[in-house]
Amino acid sequence: MRCLVTGGAGFIGSHVVELLLEDPGNEVVVVDNLMTGSRDNVSGGCTFIQADICSRSALREAMKDVEVVFHNAAFVSIRGSFAGLHNELYTNCLGTLAVFEEAARARVRKVIFASSMAVYGEALLVTVAEESPTLPLSPYGLSKLRGEMVLRTLAGRCGFEHVILRYFNTYGTRQTPSDYVGVMTTFIRRALLGEPITVYGDGRQTRDFVHVRDVAQANLLAMKPGVTGTFNIGSGHELSINQLADMVLEMVGGAKFYEPAPPGEILCIRADIRRARDVLGYNPQGDIRVVLGELVDWWEQKLRAEGHGDRLRKPRRHVA
Repeated sequence: MRCLVTGGAGFIGSHVVELLLEDPGNEVVVVDNLMTGSRDNVSGGCTFIQADICSRSALREAMKDVEVVFHNAAFVSIRGSFAGLHNELYTNCLGTLAVFEEAARARVRKVIFASSMAVYGEALLVTVAEESPTLPLSPYGLSKLRGEMVLRTLAGRCGFEHVILRYFNTYGTRQTPSDYVGVMTTFIRRALLGEPITVYGDGRQTRDFVHVRDVAQANLLAMKPGVTGTFNIGSGHELSINQLADMVLEMVGGAKFYEPAPPGEILCIRADIRRARDVLGYNPQGDIRVVLGELVDWWEQKLRAEGHGDRLRKPRRHVA
């Protein structure tokens, strides 16, 4: 099967590509502008096109003979979407529209869209199901909700299947460090470099942390012919930011301090994943206490390779 992965050099997209290529029957095309992704993340054996998703000509080339499109390319930042509104609108609105319209033009069988828990905003209940109200608090969340609406409209009009995957807080290797996304990556990196970690707000806010391999697996499960609809992709469990910070500090050492919470922050949220379990056969395997140690090791090696070895803390290997 020939598949296209937009954002396939990025954090989640590269893991989707990796899993697709485990099946020798799959051909994979990657479109990525490398603004946040890395060419090093792209698995060998796929066709790579360095281009922006707003480039219609690049998308038309990439869509040739494609059966399934995985749309993961995005401006990914809840906090950053306020200051970077132009970039967010360009990529998440115009770029997403271009991908969906060109998929319809190419008569693909299915489009799988990476949406976000940010579409829910401040949930009325901590545990959110797919039918929960969607009241996004940020431009990023609004753009993802708009993308969902556009996809449903085009799929209904043009007759292709569609699946919307609402990712919760995804963690794992290859995440680009940023002040705006990836709290686990940010905490680990700063702690290893001997810098205090910053907790925004009082730290009692909770998140549903899901391992990137589980998210990638959900994408492959969504490929099944006849499967359509919207699915929460999380772990089904919640962890407070204070708990996460303390786990990292216990493993690596260091200190934390608090800053006021920025706009757009959700207080507490956890995914109801029953629909994904029942329809997709989704069964998340990532154990945060096990994977956290693996992720600390990965970042330690990466930072050493980048020349930071002389300032790295020596991490402990297990959380008590």
